[in-house]
Amino acid sequence: MKVLFAGLHLGYFRNFDSAIVELAARGHQVHLTGDETEGMGGQQLAARLAAQHPEVSWDLLPSLESEPWFDGARRLRVALDYVRVLAPGYPRKLRVRAEARTARLVRWGSRVLGHRLTRWLLIRFERLMPVSPALVEYVRRQQPDLVVLTALTYSRSQQLDLFKAARALRLPVAAAIMSWDHLSSKALLHMAPDRVIVWNDVQKGEAVTMHGLAESSIVATGAQCYDQWFERAPHRTRDEFCREFGLRPDRPFVLWVHSALSPTPEPPEPELVVRWIEALRRHADPRLREAGVLVRPHPERLKEWAGIDLARFDNVAFHGGNPIDARSRDDYFDSLFHAGAVAGLVTSAFLEAAVVGRPVLTFTLPEYRMHQEEMLHFRYLQTVAGGLLHEADDFEGHFRQLAEALALSGARDERNRAFITAFIRPAGIETPATPAFADAIEAAARMPAPRDTQQGRPAWLAGLATAAASSSRSGIGRWLMNDHRADVWDEHEEQTRQAVADRQQAKEAHHQFKARRKVWRRRRDVALAVGKRLKSTWRKTRHRVAVTVYRLLYVTGVRRRELPGTGKD
Repeated sequence: MKVLFAGLHLGYFRNFDSAIVELAARGHQVHLTGDETEGMGGQQLAARLAAQHPEVSWDLLPSLESEPWFDGARRLRVALDYVRVLAPGYPRKLRVRAEARTARLVRWGSRVLGHRLTRWLLIRFERLMPVSPALVEYVRRQQPDLVVLTALTYSRSQQLDLFKAARALRLPVAAAIMSWDHLSSKALLHMAPDRVIVWNDVQKGEAVTMHGLAESSIVATGAQCYDQWFERAPHRTRDEFCREFGLRPDRPFVLWVHSALSPTPEPPEPELVVRWIEALRRHADPRLREAGVLVRPHPERLKEWAGIDLARFDNVAFHGGNPIDARSRDDYFDSLFHAGAVAGLVTSAFLEAAVVGRPVLTFTLPEYRMHQEEMLHFRYLQTVAGGLLHEADDFEGHFRQLAEALALSGARDERNRAFITAFIRPAGIETPATPAFADAIEAAARMPAPRDTQQGRPAWLAGLATAAASSSRSGIGRWLMNDHRADVWDEHEEQTRQAVADRQQAKEAHHQFKARRKVWRRRRDVALAVGKRLKSTWRKTRHRVAVTVYRLLYVTGVRRRELPGTGKD
């Protein structure tokens, strides 16, 4: 069997590498491909898998950017995300995020026609888009038995076009859901894959109710991406880890895991982290006041930390990268394992902390409500199997919970076990998910050849739709199909750039101040040293002058010399 495994970029396979190795070990060929290049180690990961396993190969998909209809088709898919979240029950954040990317024509149409009719029309129109000959030729050249799509929930990707190419060749298609929030907060699956592989019953319910997929096409295998953390041992002792990263080994430390929040909240999360550390350092409890803090930035959001200086805090470290190779995974696991507690806003790192057994803490401030309590996947952290989070409404309540968590001294937080069984390993906490995922892939490859859903379209209607999509690049079509990037979104981007520039300027000004203060202190020290030498010289000179004058007076007889201690000549 040969599997064509496709992602938005090759970094996606960080969440599937155990399954890729398992399939290769079973004798199957696996070809990895992605739409985009990235700078987080994805190509190195693919090359490493191919070097270690002869059954694995990789490349990049042909780009469709030069196709005249592709820009319009992609805008239609983004618009589908918008009309989807206009329905009741979806959080405001998704509407804000989707509206900022949605074509004017669709925003206007949804107000007049309503979201249901607009969604129906968009789906029908999108299905009239042509099948890419380049992708059909690409798939035919690979000759897979199954196409697995891991980024079908991303509107900007070419995954839907790869789906259509596979359908044209009558190949079965499976959608492998990459992460815990991809069905509830990403794009609509408006074409049904032959098989949908999810983690658990929660995601299975999302696939049925939100995406309209048949329950019989969905299989829950568990989260194969987290199998690696269950049996892993730390690479370093706690003392070695703390000394390497500049933390005090004699104090417990808290791991703050940075979230990838979009749109960027105000204030941005790094500014919240600074407030949190300042409050921690002012706390009356010495266990909290002296606790260490390791801040782990999100690998895709490093620019948010521009202008943020944590070096002024004692016993605080800033470190972390994309856990995509052996060293970065050792760093990540050791930071989870040796931490007394893990804190943050909302991130998949909470799930990994649960696997390792650490208490997971958060606080819900009003300015971050849109990213936490309003989001469906955050609610799962609160409710599934009794909830995973230790949650507080403010810093004071959070710090009480943090003191209790640190008092565990690294012992497992037992409330994690029920959550892990329900959400990460539904077959049982001792049963890994990777073999079940590989079984689902093998079963999907044995499915009957599907029907080409693109057949039977009226040629004139498909041609008209293609021409309309192609008009999005110029003239009135460009204006109608354009999104908020020409107005509100550009303003938001400019504000973001300005905020980053301001923080960078503040950081440079702070560094300049420190440099000037260092020069002033050096000059002060030099002046003090010179003053001490002058004072010493003056004392010696005064003493010598006094001795000389005394001797002159004695020689001239003006003063008679007394014998020391006798009062006699």
